[in-house]
Amino acid sequence: MSSSTEYKVRREEVFKIIGMHCANCAITIQKSLERIGVSASVSLASEEARVAYDPRYVPPKKILEAVRRAGYDIYKEEAVFIVDGLVSSEDDLAIEKRLSSIEGVLDVSSNHATRTIRIVYNPLTARISDLREAIEQAGLRVVREQVGEEVEDIGRVLLEKESRVLRMLLVIASPPTAMLVFLANIAPYIPQTAPLASSFFVKYVLGFILATPAMIAGVYRFLRTGIRAILNLAPNMDSLVVLGTFSAYIFSTLVALGIASGEVFFEAGSVVMTLILLGKYIETRLRLRTGEAVRRLMELQARTARVIRGGVEVEIPVEEVRVKDEVVVRPGEKIPIDGVVKSGRGYVDESMLTGEPLPVEKNPGDPVVAGTILTKGSIVVSVTRVGKETLLAQIIRLVRVAQSSKPRIQVMVDRISKYFTWIVIAIAIASFLAWYLAAGAPLWMAILFSVSVLVIACPCALGLATPMAIVVGFGKAALSGILIKDPSVVDKLPKVRYVVFDKTGTLTEGRPRVRRIVAIDRGFSERDILRIAASAELRSEHPLAQAIVSEARERGVDIPEPESFDSLSGMGVIARVGSSLVGVGNIKLVQGLEARINGAEAIAGEMMGEGLTAIYVVKDGSVVGVIGVGDDLKPGAVEVIEYLRSRGFKVAMLTGDTRATAMAIARKLGIDDVIAETLPEEKVERIREIQGRGYRVAMVGDGINDAAALTQADVGIAVGSATDIAKEAGDVVLVRRDIYGVIDVFNIVDAVRRKAVENLFWAFIYNVILIPIAAGALYPGYGIMLRPEYAGLAMALSSVSVTGWTLLSLGRWKPGGR
Repeated sequence: MSSSTEYKVRREEVFKIIGMHCANCAITIQKSLERIGVSASVSLASEEARVAYDPRYVPPKKILEAVRRAGYDIYKEEAVFIVDGLVSSEDDLAIEKRLSSIEGVLDVSSNHATRTIRIVYNPLTARISDLREAIEQAGLRVVREQVGEEVEDIGRVLLEKESRVLRMLLVIASPPTAMLVFLANIAPYIPQTAPLASSFFVKYVLGFILATPAMIAGVYRFLRTGIRAILNLAPNMDSLVVLGTFSAYIFSTLVALGIASGEVFFEAGSVVMTLILLGKYIETRLRLRTGEAVRRLMELQARTARVIRGGVEVEIPVEEVRVKDEVVVRPGEKIPIDGVVKSGRGYVDESMLTGEPLPVEKNPGDPVVAGTILTKGSIVVSVTRVGKETLLAQIIRLVRVAQSSKPRIQVMVDRISKYFTWIVIAIAIASFLAWYLAAGAPLWMAILFSVSVLVIACPCALGLATPMAIVVGFGKAALSGILIKDPSVVDKLPKVRYVVFDKTGTLTEGRPRVRRIVAIDRGFSERDILRIAASAELRSEHPLAQAIVSEARERGVDIPEPESFDSLSGMGVIARVGSSLVGVGNIKLVQGLEARINGAEAIAGEMMGEGLTAIYVVKDGSVVGVIGVGDDLKPGAVEVIEYLRSRGFKVAMLTGDTRATAMAIARKLGIDDVIAETLPEEKVERIREIQGRGYRVAMVGDGINDAAALTQADVGIAVGSATDIAKEAGDVVLVRRDIYGVIDVFNIVDAVRRKAVENLFWAFIYNVILIPIAAGALYPGYGIMLRPEYAGLAMALSSVSVTGWTLLSLGRWKPGGR
């Protein structure tokens, strides 16, 4: 450890490392860890890192980030707790602080908007029981814990339960409150009822009786959480409601009993409580709609599957289906699992998962995924994935995780909210003292001003501003085939000015084909060149090699099995075919073999000028032919580049092709900045170089050989990764292969951030303007007094408006890239 970071080690922890395969891996990880100021010992044999650190200076999350920066990962597990009692940003901060102090906890994200606490932890150190116990010790009730996937949307169930409870409380509170409002504010102005309204019985006794049901409802809904928050020194909105309404109610009761003197205002506490209950009820109903995306995705899950067992079709619960089972799917039915079509043909509607509007034809060998619908035909599917491993289950999980996580803007708001409630309480006390002691106002008036301050302040509007935008926006994106895995994209993407596209599989179709074959040696025909090259490439998994082998098979060329094979990264392959040594690759391979080039460079130059990749075929030390392989541009690639450039982004293309080939393709796309002849392992360095010039970079790739570059970029966007999205690199995954989705990513992130900022702006303006008015700032000069009833109405409307306007604006968002 460097001297600058020599502090007392308070914790030693063992982490299981994923991705180690050589001694250099251990050294790389150890150096990365030591850079953040910890003492680390990494073992290749056990694939573990023993880390000594002080969590006061290096939180466990930094250790995770350091390992990831090195290109590896830590084995971790995730638990999601659905809890009762989370009501504000202050509660979120308090529980996050408590849980983060537990050894083994890597990351905590609490979201009162969705009633969830998501904990990423090291299972070698922390246990689920420890986490649950810590949550319950904080005064929260664990309703459900999810480790892995759950088919039930328990968060929605909890909101529906809260909605029913609030409706019941409103039924209890509303009729007596309405009667009280009539007797206190209307009856005194009607000649026939005025004497009755001013009588001792109506004003004091009946006032107490009619106000009490609303207070009882408030005790049930707000008192426990409000008092608990005060005792934990983290007061929240419930605390303000309790302090305000019960102050008015208790003071009025003391006056009615003759213990105190002054005016009674039973109606103030009763009306405020009823209005807040009504606001909470409307907010809950609206929030049920914000979870529409997850609900719709969950409805895609089939409940049963028709499986062939012993030659007979048997219908069983989908949970009982196993890998390698054969499932029969008929027209109009949901495909219950992920798999590969074994027999039959049909058309599958994948729109709910990928946003693709037209059914996709499926033939034997084609993949299908759970939740899609067979619109035509009949197929038998060989099962490859079930349960939480299916694409649909992964999408649901990622949407939930993203919705319950916090971007930086929300972390900032949480910090403000931490002090906001204390400031409001201080203003309420100052208001009371100023009016009662300094201004000499009656006690009842000073209390009314104080109560109005407590009631009108709305930390909920602040706390909901960003989470509501994320829940609605990310949900709409998911239904359009855009999965935003990391909510920090909301902070980072607007700062990006440089967009780098990987070429193969991103800007092009990713299905290269042989376009030209030229025999250099007159003793060889095109078929001879193709046979030699295909034999050498037979064991290679490179897309260009597969293109050559596929072309040979389509032409009916016999492909002999090579006797030996060696792949040279960034150059090509060497193989022994019969008695000959054959090399297939680029000019570096030719130079490395010191082969006679026989004028092949001119032919290769022609091919590269056409945008083809020139592949030299060498036999026994002499170039005998050149094969030109090309890939079609994806539909919409040109339009996407034009769109990004019109918005002022710098756009670059990253490729392993020669510069001549890359420039020919770039000209078709309208890209000026070309980074060519880059090996897969060099892509990270190219991204770092751009970042070193002061740019924030978004990298768009297919996630196959550019995973490290996607991770290095400020924002990584993986296109067409509809296989195992949970393991994909990248902050955003486009399930569909449609490149127009890149435009949609920028648009939905802009929309979410804009709505979050708008919500925050109005929430701040609301509090900045109305709190001073509630404190009586306009009373001396204008006689304007904001009574608690109106303060309560304003507070209820503020939360409802944040949720409602977010739903109205983001709920109508549709992918417009096309």
